[in-house]
Amino acid sequence: MTVETKEEAIALLEQTRAEFLQDARQAALRLGKKHINVTIDDVRAVCPPPEGIDPRVMGAVFKTRIWKAVGHVASARTKCHRRPVALFRLIRGSA
Repeated sequence: MTVETKEEAIALLEQTRAEFLQDARQAALRLGKKHINVTIDDVRAVCPPPEGIDPRVMGAVFKTRIWKAVGHVASARTKCHRRPVALFRLIRGSA
């Protein structure tokens, strides 16, 4: 299957790596309950993605209604040249 858009890649990730996404979303929720803001770098630190997952689709972890994007920060990952990553805040009362 050829994936052409980010949305298609996220949909494919939802289908093929559902268990990983569930684990990563649970990790994000735990982090969101402890900290004001969370990035995908925070989630990756406690729930590393399996080999072969394109890092550009890791934002799928936050594609639920309990998160609100509140800005961007430089990634802590030097491998991605510290490009900006979204900063998310857990919407209180949703979890």
